[in-house]
Amino acid sequence: MAVAALLLAATTAPAAAQVDGDSANYVSATFAAPLARYYAPYALQAAAAYQSTGVLNAVRNLPDGADVAVALRDVGDTDEVKAQAAKYLRPWRYQFGHEGYLSCFDDDPDCLNAISRDRWTFAIGNGPSFQVWARTRYPYKEGAACSEVSIAFRGTTLSISDWVANLDPVTGYLADDHYRQLRRNIDAIIKKITTLDCYKRAQRTPRIVSVGHSLGGGLAQFAALANNPSRPRIAKVFAFDPSPVTGASYVDKSVYAQNVAGLEIDRVYQSREVLQALRKFYQQPPKQGTSCVRYVAYDYYVSGGPVALHTMSGLAGQMVKSTYLDGDQIAYRLPKRLPNCPSRYSPPRNDSDDDGAVAQMIEAGPGRLARGPSIIRVARAPAPLRAQAATRRTAALR
Repeated sequence: MAVAALLLAATTAPAAAQVDGDSANYVSATFAAPLARYYAPYALQAAAAYQSTGVLNAVRNLPDGADVAVALRDVGDTDEVKAQAAKYLRPWRYQFGHEGYLSCFDDDPDCLNAISRDRWTFAIGNGPSFQVWARTRYPYKEGAACSEVSIAFRGTTLSISDWVANLDPVTGYLADDHYRQLRRNIDAIIKKITTLDCYKRAQRTPRIVSVGHSLGGGLAQFAALANNPSRPRIAKVFAFDPSPVTGASYVDKSVYAQNVAGLEIDRVYQSREVLQALRKFYQQPPKQGTSCVRYVAYDYYVSGGPVALHTMSGLAGQMVKSTYLDGDQIAYRLPKRLPNCPSRYSPPRNDSDDDGAVAQMIEAGPGRLARGPSIIRVARAPAPLRAQAATRRTAALR
């Protein structure tokens, strides 16, 4: 129960800065704050992952924006912030998802062959819940291509099975938990992504990223480490307040080596949230110091306990709010390139609805598939926003 003990320690021990000083791999607060606009869409998707996939399925074919309205139900404390959040998410459209125990997604034959590896474990009542979003443009145009697809994993809820997965280093030998289920299913999920109409219409292969909060952040990293390196695969991970459990030990060493090389992982968190101290003492690979791992710390809240600071809807809302100053939207900025990372990720050049990379592909017919650690420390919200920030207190780690 070492992990459980560490979780207890994380709720009581003061969180410490992970690195002091500036270097090529460390960017201080002044330069971190402007990156919020880059991270905002992915933070919103991580928050949306807590919404019912069934409801999103029901509105998937409704007029533009119905899926975004569902996704943002818990984000933003004012109508103004909700409208700002919608602007960041509206170029994206919900595609498909899953909730509950995941035996074999779409009865994938490779999964059915692989399931024998987990035959000695017992099934638990739940599994990795996820949503797939594709970036096209707004307003949506029928037949539009997409430039990017994300897989957003839900984090910890009050479900017992979620906590079994959180304790995977202890329980994983016995339970067919979220990590085991995802190991045999991630390739089937990506296979379905490659069959999306918007994906097939793209002239250039859309980038695939994974997103998640808390447990979902651990699953997002695991998905990128475990997917088949010889097929379309995840190029970037956005892990918010992530679990230190990445499930790396479940991945074949050769597969891990091929996937971790050039895989950018951004671990983005609210300073003093409950898992920060745990990650300091316990972190499964890829560990801090790995050339393609970046840490980004935000300090939006002036008060609040570790559990209250761990809310994804709160972090996403404050991140959106910080992208506006005195009513004006701040400029879009990308993080600096990781100097020693042979990255295979190509970031979006901007977040506008008519991104040049997207517009170039919009009118394309069915296309062919193309060619196949930093620290950013404590980005504080502007003083007026910090003064307005209300600490969200909730028992659920959402």
